[in-house]
Amino acid sequence: MNIESITQESLTIAVHKEIESSRLMEAKELEDIDIIKRIDETQEFNAILDGQMLVNRGGFFDMYV
Repeated sequence: MNIESITQESLTIAVHKEIESSRLMEAKELEDIDIIKRIDETQEFNAILDGQMLVNRGGFFDMYV
């Protein structure tokens, strides 16, 4: 086997591994963004429920934005 073909094959494998690594990192970033979005939505939903509960109980509260 020729050293050039071994070198070329190694470079090809390295490029494929780098591409796959980039894809996995991008997928992980998208997953993290989705998790953060769901946490924010849950916190907002809980705040709305807390506010409704105070109103239903006849309590007074200030809402700061």
